[in-house]
Amino acid sequence: MSVARVTPPHTGPAVSGGQDLWPIGLDTGQVHLGVERLEERARALAAGFTLSRQPRRGPNLLLRRLAENARVLRHAYSTLAGDVRRGEAIEPATEWLLDNFHLVEGEFREIRHNLPKRYYLELPKLATRDRAGTARVYAMAVELLRYSDARLDPQRLVRFMSAYQSVSPLTIGEIWAWPSMLKAALIEHLRRLSEDLLESRAGRLEADRFFGSFESARTSGRSPMLPRIFHVAFVDELLQRMREYGAGAAELRKQLEERLSAAGTTVEDAVRAQHQRQAMGHVSMGNTITSLRLCATLDWNGYVEGVSLIEQILRRDPPGIYGRMDFTSRDRYRHAIEELAERTGEAQVRVALRAIESARQAAEQQGLESIAAHVGHHLIARGRRELEIDVAYYPVFKQRVRRALFARATLFYLGSIALLTALGAMLAATVARAAGAREWELFWVTIIMLIPASEFAVALMHRVVHRISKPRLLPRLDLRGGVPEAARTMVIVPTLISSVEGATAMVERLEVHALGNMDPRIHFAMLTDFPDAGAERLPGEEEVLDAAVAGIKALNARYAPGAEDRFYLFHRARRWNGSEGVWMGWERKRGKIEEFNRLLRGATDTSFVEQIGDPEILARIRYCITLDSDTHLPRDLGRNDASLEQVRSAHPPLLHRRQVASLAHARRHVAATPISG
Repeated sequence: MSVARVTPPHTGPAVSGGQDLWPIGLDTGQVHLGVERLEERARALAAGFTLSRQPRRGPNLLLRRLAENARVLRHAYSTLAGDVRRGEAIEPATEWLLDNFHLVEGEFREIRHNLPKRYYLELPKLATRDRAGTARVYAMAVELLRYSDARLDPQRLVRFMSAYQSVSPLTIGEIWAWPSMLKAALIEHLRRLSEDLLESRAGRLEADRFFGSFESARTSGRSPMLPRIFHVAFVDELLQRMREYGAGAAELRKQLEERLSAAGTTVEDAVRAQHQRQAMGHVSMGNTITSLRLCATLDWNGYVEGVSLIEQILRRDPPGIYGRMDFTSRDRYRHAIEELAERTGEAQVRVALRAIESARQAAEQQGLESIAAHVGHHLIARGRRELEIDVAYYPVFKQRVRRALFARATLFYLGSIALLTALGAMLAATVARAAGAREWELFWVTIIMLIPASEFAVALMHRVVHRISKPRLLPRLDLRGGVPEAARTMVIVPTLISSVEGATAMVERLEVHALGNMDPRIHFAMLTDFPDAGAERLPGEEEVLDAAVAGIKALNARYAPGAEDRFYLFHRARRWNGSEGVWMGWERKRGKIEEFNRLLRGATDTSFVEQIGDPEILARIRYCITLDSDTHLPRDLGRNDASLEQVRSAHPPLLHRRQVASLAHARRHVAATPISG
């Protein structure tokens, strides 16, 4: 892989007599382009790059180079930090490196984590001779740094990428790899600057050693000869030592001037080149560290969606649902595009356009409220098979096998368990026969072995199923701005109250749930019963109910003053249960939830005898989340589940307009850990 240098290599003249002068200074003629010129350069790169037809072939040069860069930079840090501890003079650029090396170390880990070998091998590679095997997106990063002196900003990044894709679209994978490639290119640049610092340091040390030998040899009347090759830092340091020494170094200065004159330069030019090199290195090092810090803090999710052509196409979704989804859901749609398309940017654009066109045709024929009018129907739902035909997609062998298994999931699961159980029993019978067991003994061995064999088969099949059937996140809307009116949600906690202390504790727990889900359109309610009893009312129960009522009213006064629509209490009267011979709340927990759903839909014949809270809100509740009395509602889970159900109810065929649906189509008991999908 040809790794371009952001600061070109130094060049210098030669001394007559075959003696070479060490390279002097930085290339001051390097061009730093403005944003408009960078856009032109990006378009020229897109037109000039030729991609390899076999990107997976060849060594993993970038990751090897990254490991080498890490070794070089750690060595530079250790060496230069030692100079600081010894109180030696350092260049200004060294301070940038030492003060920010923790950032560099962190980015090494980030790149290795975000750019695994398998992912890197899938990226399109260049085929041109000077860059053969280089990932295209890495070559773009190197070019961007080369013509901006490693000075990056969000606008420059967006416009450079957009200009490139106006000629040649990038794949989704390349755009996601762009942050890592930028960091890798910046670290490459940092290595070059660090090597330059070490070269300069070596020149200064060599000057000190040479001057020391000059002082030692002066007593014998012989002056040592200057090295055949030396750095401009050698010249600068040697001049400083000669000034300190005084007139006794006149002969050495004359020798130095003669050597430089033979090379076509002067002492003043060498010193000026060294100071210019230090100044430019300081600026370039500062730009590199600042850009690396920008890459570490930039919102890359927003950046990727801002420059992705696939994202721009999918946002043409006819009903506009895609644009209102959260990032994870949109990313799942983009992954579906990657699966269906060939590994080129142009192919992915074609698949995205075909999916949008299918959704548009469905919207024209069936209306915007049709499920098929949403692009997700064609990418991840039942319309996918038709889209696969439209884009000439042929599943790989592994996917064909997986689809065949899922098409006959019950047969595969139960049949495999039966087969494994039978094989286990037959194996036991075979071993018993070999040990000389009689026929009736073989029968009982086989019967007894059915139990452990079936347990082993079930455990094995569960492991296999978990391996081939990965969980998938369901699409959901982005409700970070708040739950909309159409998704107003009630969190209900069915529970029993039997004491004042218990009622107070439940009110406090309800407050904790609310503090983690502070949205004005998420409400909280306790559905309460008294425990089963031999009579309809028992002494002391009024005080228990009064404690619960007082607690709910206090919460409303604290969090919804004047409205009383944040917290609710719904208490039921006991009814006689002849089959059990007790007075109890009808159907206990299930009955409370069923009657509450009927109450939300306008029923007036429920057994709720005590209702605290503004009743006008009840008619506008769309979803219910059911919590057990001893579980915890994770932070913002109410908003997340409302967003999930919003996608389900985006079209009338999924949910009726006034249907009150508990999550997961029935009733979800929220566990003590966040729910995934």
